[in-house]
Amino acid sequence: MPRIPLDECVFYIPKWRDKDLSDGELHSIEVWEWLDDRLYDEFGGMTIAPGWHKGFWHDPDTHERSTDLSAKYTVAISPRRIRTLTAVFSEACERFQQKAIYLSVRGRVEFIGPKPK
Repeated sequence: MPRIPLDECVFYIPKWRDKDLSDGELHSIEVWEWLDDRLYDEFGGMTIAPGWHKGFWHDPDTHERSTDLSAKYTVAISPRRIRTLTAVFSEACERFQQKAIYLSVRGRVEFIGPKPK
């Protein structure tokens, strides 16, 4: 176990690909496994809350209400590794075909988007 204080990071991954960016279909098992492997390789572990978590937001691109079910993850990481986590999420946006991923670090929320092309 680490001896330094760690930051609790909570994030949500929607169950389906974004229907505005993609086809709105379920993600493949391979993309979920990619996320699990990346989190383990980079941070040594994570926790997935049971069940799906319903959420909705105003999509600024479509000007409509978007609703989804998401998996809720928690990872505990050193504060100096936050940039690494956001880089993983930028890649995850592309793999999961999302406009952004909701990330809360100690209660402070950011929406992490894909890397600019």
